[in-house]
Amino acid sequence: MKKVLSTVAALGLIAGLASTASAVEFKMSGKYLVEGAYLSDARGAGVVTTAVSDNPSDAYWLHTFEIKPTMKVNDKISMSSVIRLADDTMWGSSADTASTAANNNDVYVHQLYMDYASPIGNMRFGRTPAGTYGTNFMDSDKRADRVMLYPSFLADGPWSTLFYIEKSKDQQTGAILTPSATYQSDKDTDKYVARVYYKSDSLDSGLHYGYGRNMSETTQFLSVSTASIKDVKQELTAYGKYKMDNYFVNAELTHYFGKVDWNATTSNDYDSWAGMLQVGAKIDALTPSLMYFYAQGQDMNSNDIEAALVGSTAATSGTGDMFEPLYILTGRSTGMLNTDIFSGNTGTLATAGVHAIVASADYAVSNQLTLHGAIGWAKADEVQIAGQDDKYGWEYNVGAAYKLLDNLTYEAHFGYLDTGDFFKSTTTLNDSNPENVYILTHSLTMTF
Repeated sequence: MKKVLSTVAALGLIAGLASTASAVEFKMSGKYLVEGAYLSDARGAGVVTTAVSDNPSDAYWLHTFEIKPTMKVNDKISMSSVIRLADDTMWGSSADTASTAANNNDVYVHQLYMDYASPIGNMRFGRTPAGTYGTNFMDSDKRADRVMLYPSFLADGPWSTLFYIEKSKDQQTGAILTPSATYQSDKDTDKYVARVYYKSDSLDSGLHYGYGRNMSETTQFLSVSTASIKDVKQELTAYGKYKMDNYFVNAELTHYFGKVDWNATTSNDYDSWAGMLQVGAKIDALTPSLMYFYAQGQDMNSNDIEAALVGSTAATSGTGDMFEPLYILTGRSTGMLNTDIFSGNTGTLATAGVHAIVASADYAVSNQLTLHGAIGWAKADEVQIAGQDDKYGWEYNVGAAYKLLDNLTYEAHFGYLDTGDFFKSTTTLNDSNPENVYILTHSLTMTF
């Protein structure tokens, strides 16, 4: 509670100083989210859909409160931040330890960065937003420590560029900032990115190249028992969002390549693909769409690292945090293909990959009420056990969002997964049937 009061007092002081300084413009926005969920088959770590009978259910509440202060110092410099007083924090005295969002997420600076309009282009320094690039298919909702440059030489046309350096890990041994600490710059984890954009009235498109250099002795991916000495993973992503009259097309394609050397004689190549294509239309109050998405799975007989959805940790595995065409298979509460809150099954499904087709529709009943429905079918790209079936199954979704006020929205969702035989017991692949699962969620979101 002291932390909360201290944060509020500090913000009040900033606002008071800003109001008396004519050269400084202060703005603040934010949101408060309260969410409840019931999962029919779970073990405190997302949905579990094995052949074991009588899986326990799970029910939880969580909330998030974030404030976004922005201080414009002058025409050239501004400071921005995102401060979270709660971040997907579970209610109750004993939050799920299997959740990636335990109660220690109270009160911290999520983002803090400075924007500078320099003579060579806009620059950004600090802990910056690092979420969706292009579509939300493969990107997590995160932050990153970056130095960014938007060069000015293409600023006046439809073309633009972005370059940035990202620091992910500063390798050191021993207690930090003590004589016993040893810092090793050649074992840091860094990323170097170049992007080019083309935007017009009907088209938003871009090309992204990333060079990731991980020298911090990463955890093994395949059956290699030694730590890596050199890990270089590169990414090439292209996206396009096109609108023509009442029709739209969204697409994204990603290729990962590179190499990890585990020792002087053992290495694996990165080689994986992922993509998404969505077509739809807006017909009066109805917005139907059809989507296909794919992520390559790991071939059991391949020496390459082929699982497109597997990152270095569970938190970086899976599809994008904001990519939720299906409430269960890609929902943030289940840990199946999305690891936003839980990572319960993503180790299996992310490694197996996915082919999925989703037909959905939104209908605006009024300015306040919007209805949603979706039907999806999915299967694994590569099974992980000899003789395993590849069917994830059929999923059915219905939902509604109602605007209580202009800045207050209530949502309710129901998802049902008719599970396929991929979820049969992976130890014996017996003939027992996996249990079908369902999820109920509702939330209240206030923005300001």
